[in-house]
Amino acid sequence: MKKFKLCFIGGGVGSIAGNPHYIAARMDNRFELIGGVFSSKSEISQITGELRDAVPFSDSEEMLDKVKPDAVVILTPTPMHYDNISMLLQKDIPVICEKPLVASVEEGESLRNLIDDKFLVVTNNYSGYPMLRELKARIERGDFGDIINIRLQMPQETFMRPPKNIKYPQPWRLSDGLIPMICLDLGVHLHHLMFFLTSKKPKKVMAEFNSFSKYDVIDDVNIWLEFDDSSKASMWMSKAALGYRNGMAVEVFGTKCSALWVQMNPEVLNLSYFDGSKNIIDRGCECLVANDARYARMTSGHPSGFIEAFANLYYDIADSLEEFLETGSYNNPYVFGLEHALEGLNIFETAGNAHNAPNWLDLK
Repeated sequence: MKKFKLCFIGGGVGSIAGNPHYIAARMDNRFELIGGVFSSKSEISQITGELRDAVPFSDSEEMLDKVKPDAVVILTPTPMHYDNISMLLQKDIPVICEKPLVASVEEGESLRNLIDDKFLVVTNNYSGYPMLRELKARIERGDFGDIINIRLQMPQETFMRPPKNIKYPQPWRLSDGLIPMICLDLGVHLHHLMFFLTSKKPKKVMAEFNSFSKYDVIDDVNIWLEFDDSSKASMWMSKAALGYRNGMAVEVFGTKCSALWVQMNPEVLNLSYFDGSKNIIDRGCECLVANDARYARMTSGHPSGFIEAFANLYYDIADSLEEFLETGSYNNPYVFGLEHALEGLNIFETAGNAHNAPNWLDLK
C-alpha cells in the first residue's frame, strides 16, 4: 500500500476541522502531511506547521511551487471551497474536501467543467463508523425487506449554548445563502447517510425552516422526502436544541426489520424483527463487515469513536487515490464525490422553495 503526501489549505490550530483531519489521515499510516496554508494569519500557520512537523506557507501558489503533494485537503470555511477546488483542479491536483463540497448547485455545476478525469472526493465521515457500514451491508443482503421509511436527525445546541473550547459561531456560519448554512453544515451529513445506507434518491420534497436563536439565520430545519416507490424519509437538523451536543441518530424501517443507530453510542446497532424479537450487536458479534480486522485497532469493548470513523474514510480515500493514479478511475463504495454532493445540494435548494410554497415539490 502506497503512502501519500498531503498538503492542507485551512485547518490551522483553533479550527474545528484541522485536528480531526490531521489525526485521521495519519492514523493508519496511509498519509503524511508535508505542508499547508493552514491559516490566513501567518502566526497561526507558523504555529500549526511547527506542531504538525509540516512546512507552513503564506499562500497556495508558494506551497505548490515548493512541494509536490499527492493530494490537497481543503479545510477552509465553506464559502471559500469553490475557489480553492477550482484552482487545484485546474492544476490537475487531486482534491480531498471537507463537507460540504460547495455552497450551491450553481457552484457544483460549474465544477463539472473542470472535473473531467480529475480526483475530487468529499469527507462525509459519519459513514466511516463500522456499525453504519454493518447496517448498509445487512440492508443490501435483504435482511430488511423493502425499506419503507428512513428517519435521520442531527440536533445540536450550539446556537443556544456554544461550545466552550472554541470561538463559536464563526462569522461565516451566520450568513445564509440560497441554501441555509445549517443544511450545508449538518444536512449534507444526513443526505449522505440516507443514500449511503439505502441507495435511494428522493423525487419529492417538503420542508419547514425556522429561526429560534438570537442569530438572524435559519437554525432549525425539518425536511420530508418521498421516493418513487412511495417510501418516505425525514430529516431534522437543529442548532437550537438544548441538551444535544450532537444528537445524530439514524432509524431505518423495513418490512422485515428496523434499525436504530445513535452517534453518541456508535459501537451499538439496535435491530428489531418482524417476529417481535430484538437484537443488539456490536463489533464483537458475528458481523458482515464491522468486525473486519481494519476496524479492530483495539478489540471490541474498547470503543472506537469519531476520529476512528474519520480514519476509516481516509483509509478508503487512500485506496481510491491509489487506484485512480494507476487506472484513471476508482470504484469504492465508501468514497463519494461531485455527483453525490450535487444531489444533496439540489435537495436543500428545492427544500427552500418548498418551505416558501409551502407544498410538495418535485426534485430535478
